[in-house]
Amino acid sequence: AAMVLHRLTVTAAALFVVPTARAMATAGWTDVAIKAAKDFTVSQREKLRDIGALDIQRPMKIIGEPVGTVPEASMRDDDYKIIHFQRHGQGYHNLICDMWRELGKPIDFDSNDLNLNPAMREEILDPPLTESGRQQCKARRIECSMLSPELVIVSPMLRCIQTAKLSFRDHFDVPWVSHEGCREELGLLVGNKRRPLSEIKEEYPEIDFSSIPYEEDVLWDNYDEGKRRENLLEKSDRIYDFLTEFVMKRPEKEIAIVCHSAYLFTLLNGVMDIDDEDLRYWFLTSEVRSVKVRFSKNDKFGSDSTSCTSS
Repeated sequence: AAMVLHRLTVTAAALFVVPTARAMATAGWTDVAIKAAKDFTVSQREKLRDIGALDIQRPMKIIGEPVGTVPEASMRDDDYKIIHFQRHGQGYHNLICDMWRELGKPIDFDSNDLNLNPAMREEILDPPLTESGRQQCKARRIECSMLSPELVIVSPMLRCIQTAKLSFRDHFDVPWVSHEGCREELGLLVGNKRRPLSEIKEEYPEIDFSSIPYEEDVLWDNYDEGKRRENLLEKSDRIYDFLTEFVMKRPEKEIAIVCHSAYLFTLLNGVMDIDDEDLRYWFLTSEVRSVKVRFSKNDKFGSDSTSCTSS
């Protein structure tokens, strides 16, 4: 069944919705994880605003609304899709960072110092789900079984593939494809670096990886050979390209996309036009959120324009 949610206090910066104690126990969300998500909702919104990522005008407007707010007659319009976004379950990199927070140790994800940035450790390259993460994803199965995706798109990162296989296991009868466009932010953080493609394909031959052209992770290496993080504007552009060049052009009207938290926050706050605050807060591990998405040409651009500007 769908999780019951109730609201915390609305701050000036953001609205955060916190699950009930019963839902938290089912999903395996700790107080530390929930506080981190609340803090990220505020801090990342401020970073997007400061860098100008909230004010970018692009040739295609991507408008998101909660499921149930658009008349069914309108949903038959070719411009609409229903997209079920899911963040992966708890990975070992999430566990390590939560343990640091529990010990009161600061984390700086932009730092090159291992004492401040545990996500740089080589040992957590492409980390799998923890046992808690697996249980979180299994708990989402009933919710996901009631959805009707015609296509499942997964990030090629192991934690996302494992999440999708556990949560969307009742939808193996539809195509499954992997795409680098829905990966987490690139560079610096080793937990976001993927393994060689041949290894992943050998483990998951049922998934179509044909859209990924490189054996090694050249995307991650593109950021000063992995020495810096992809910034928010770069990530916003990558998300926009993925949505308009791949998702929009797919024939399917209902799609599941299993990916990552920082990616999803940028997508819902910096790329899509969304008024509903409940859709925009930071995803908790394994959480599923359904959005009715409409693609519409931006009148501020000519019909052949492809550039983006800040307004």
